[in-house]
Parts: sequence; C-alpha cells; structure tokens
Amino acid sequence: MNKNIAKYLVYYPIQFLRKQKVWKYLSVVNDSEKRNLHQILNERNKKLSAIVHYAYNNIRYYKELFDENKIMLSEEITENEFRKIPILTKHKIIKNEQSLTDQKYKGKIFHRKTGGSTGLTLHFSKEPEVLALNDAIMFRCYNWFGIEIGDKQARFWGVPVTKELRKQENRKDLILNRIRISAFDISEEATIKQYNRIKKFKPAYFYGYTTAIYGFCLNVQKLGLDLDELNLKAVICTAEKMYPHHRKLFNEVFKCPVVDEYGSTENGIISFQCKEGNLHMMADHMYIEFLDDNDQPVKPGESGRIVITDLYSKVMPFIRYDIGDKGSFSNEKCHCGNELPLMNIMEGRTEDFIKTKQGKMVHAAYLCYTLKDDTVQEFKMYQKSMDDYTIQLVKSPAFKENSEEALKAKVEYELGKDINIKFEYLDKIPREKSGKLRYFVSELKKQ
Repeated sequence: MNKNIAKYLVYYPIQFLRKQKVWKYLSVVNDSEKRNLHQILNERNKKLSAIVHYAYNNIRYYKELFDENKIMLSEEITENEFRKIPILTKHKIIKNEQSLTDQKYKGKIFHRKTGGSTGLTLHFSKEPEVLALNDAIMFRCYNWFGIEIGDKQARFWGVPVTKELRKQENRKDLILNRIRISAFDISEEATIKQYNRIKKFKPAYFYGYTTAIYGFCLNVQKLGLDLDELNLKAVICTAEKMYPHHRKLFNEVFKCPVVDEYGSTENGIISFQCKEGNLHMMADHMYIEFLDDNDQPVKPGESGRIVITDLYSKVMPFIRYDIGDKGSFSNEKCHCGNELPLMNIMEGRTEDFIKTKQGKMVHAAYLCYTLKDDTVQEFKMYQKSMDDYTIQLVKSPAFKENSEEALKAKVEYELGKDINIKFEYLDKIPREKSGKLRYFVSELKKQ
C-alpha cells in the first residue's frame, strides 16, 4: 500500500489503540541524538538512578537482592554502588519471573517471549510506552538511511508453523506494509517465486536474518536475477552476526548500503550501523556495560560480556542483564557526527565455543573462516565429544575431490589432529524453529 496510507491511516491509528504513541517518542529520541556525549551520558545516569530506586521500592526480587547484598543506594547512584548489584542472567529471570514483576502495576501490559535459539525461552512483560519508545529508536536509526514509517519492507524471517499463528503474522505484516520471505526455504524454486513477489511489491528496503538474505543472494546470483531496479534504500541484517563472506556477497548483489543491526527481543535495538560503517550504541536510552569473567569492566577494544540495563521498563526491570553476547566499546568519535558511543560485536553467543581436550576454548566464529570458502555453500558443525565432530556441508559447484581433505586440515589446525571428523553432505541444512542457521551446536553439556 502507499506509504502515507500505511503510516497515517493504518500504523498510527492501530498504535494509538494499543497506547503505543510512537510519534510522541520520535521527537524525544531525535532530540537526544543531537546532544553531545557529555549531555547524553549525564541524562542517562539520571535515568539509571531513577530505575534502580524504582526497582528497589517496587520489585520484590530487587528489594531482597539489594538487602541480602547490603547495597545502600545514594539518591544519585554512584558507579561503585551500581557495580555491587549482581548480574541478572536468563536462568535467574526464568526462575524469578513472578518476583521480577511489579505485582501492583495497574496499567496495560504486553507479554513477550524470546525465540529461544540458545535453548532458553524468556517470558517477560513491557509497558506500551516502552514498546513505543523502542519503535521510535528503531525508526530513528532507519532514518539514517532515509527509511521512513510506512515504507515497504521485504522481511526475511521465520514463518509460523500453525495456521492460526500464520494468520496473526499475516495481519501484522499487512499493518506494517511488508511481505514475509520465508527463512526456511532457500531453494532455487522458492527464490524465483519470492523474487517475483518482491519485484511486484517494490519494497523500499530488505530486513532480516543475515543467513536468510545470504541464501537468497546466492541463488539470485546463480540464477542471474537482477535486483537493481528495486532501487533499495538499504539492506538491514539482524539477529545473526554478519561475517566478511556475507558482506562481500551483499556488496556484489545490492547497489545500496548494507547495514548491521544489533539488538534483542528483550531490549530492542542496542546498536546500529551508521553510514560510516560504525555501530552506535543507543546509550541515550539504555546503560551498556562490557565486563570480563569476574564482572569487572574491560578496557576500550577488549572483548567483554555485554550487560544491559533497561532505563524505562518499570513493570519488569532488567538491571545488569547479561544478554549472552560479547563485544567491545571504543572511545573514538565517529566521522558521521553522531556522538552516541561506538561498539563492536566481537563474537556471537557466549555458549558457542568449541572445547578441545587440550583445554582450549575456540569460538565457533572460527568455523566461518575455515569451512566457508568457495567450495562450500553452507555448513554446520556438531561437537559430539572432545574427540568427535560431525560437519554438515552443502557443496558449491566448486567442490572438488580433494576439497574435503583441505577443509579437514583447516579444522585440525586449531582443534588438533587427534580428532575424528565425519562429513555429511546435504542439499539443505535445516534451520532452527526461528528460521536462523546455527553454525555450531555443542552436545557436550547434554552428556
């Protein structure tokens, strides 16, 4: 539909009924972005004090936690006081869901859950105002590339299995002026069908899982299909880390900016790539820490666990929440002029480590630099034990008789030569329930 109809006659009225007045917060987030770093951090620290005090006075979990750890709070919370607060983990949230929720809260509440791609599904609650703010932050970032509310989107995402859930998602897609491209089927036949849908729909931008868009691009390139006439404003990749081989192909296929978005269902957008190619943290609306294994702050450029404090949600505050990723921060200023601080995603999920019997911990990102070459279209590794690995491969046309031995040697270089590797060749590697492709699965913890 026309983007103005989608914006003013569909999106805004529905959000109004849901008490999610996104337009109200757009001016707020656009204004805060224009401030200098000192002003941004000063305002953020005031919000941090407010949410921590609110949590202590209204949330049973935090009242008991602070009292048990003898945490005394100043009116303006100091850094030392804040760091005494124990880290909140996914397991703690699952175990303490009721005590983490403000039982006296009388306003409207929306219930959400995470996809559970790491094996843990979180159930949490948000106020409509907080969801509206998260959407406003999202549209602020999209506008860096000229994308506006109501612009058509081709969404490369999971498709619900049940008929009723599919109907719900179809209605949602219609309201948000987008079409859904299944991340589950990346066959050439499906690509041709989706390519024709996309050409007819004429989206302003692509959005979705990195691997889903990558699979689509592989087939587009192989089939000689042309996307230039779409004149896309941007391709936004999310939910999965974008590796060099992804970006290389995207730059070959698309004649538009390819943008990295980092966020979560729990927090919304955490950082977003600007036109200079840097990831800016949403530090005006959340408190972001980078901690070592002893919960101490790391130095600029050092890898640390990403820990988030939501500055707005009162019905179920997440204070010092370990999101499960690793990254680093930088004190450098970006040439784009935006003073929101910078960060990098160093690695994927902290669970995704290959453990060797020599005691080494090798991040699964290593596989993207060893198994992903011209001979392999897709791959997935299972670690069965310290000695046994199964590698699933989808061959590319360049795969040769000696390719398996070459790949085996690359893997052994880091993991050791005294391991057993079994190769399985598939036409397609099954996706997770969400539609994502998980590169590595460790079965050690199941033993």
